[in-house]
Amino acid sequence: MKKIKISVAVLLCSAAVKAQNYTEYIDISSKKLFGRSEMVVYNDDTNYNDLEYLYLGPFNKNFHFVKYTNVKKIIISLQDDLGDTRKICTQQDTFKVHCQVYDSFAQQYKINVSTKEFKIWISKPLK
Repeated sequence: MKKIKISVAVLLCSAAVKAQNYTEYIDISSKKLFGRSEMVVYNDDTNYNDLEYLYLGPFNKNFHFVKYTNVKKIIISLQDDLGDTRKICTQQDTFKVHCQVYDSFAQQYKINVSTKEFKIWISKPLK
């Protein structure tokens, strides 16, 4: 897996990833003591050091964002407190963006991708 671009802006934390036929993982957890949300992005290729840590700070109201190319499967693990939810939005190629609110207490969601380009936005914990 090759990273095309990793950028951290003041208001948006994003990653663009060029994937191959590996399963991609996104682990999200809240670090409430520090007032931030952490996203870890990696894949199941143990021969490639692709571990990336990205954060949303206490004053940032935007989403974690990842853009994939040629990925087949994404597994999202959410590790928040009991009762927390997160809004997850996805877009495949140029299709309409689809958003839904998910339970984020010790949950795992699998997404099979059938298009070339896949984008995902994951919010900070919602109350």
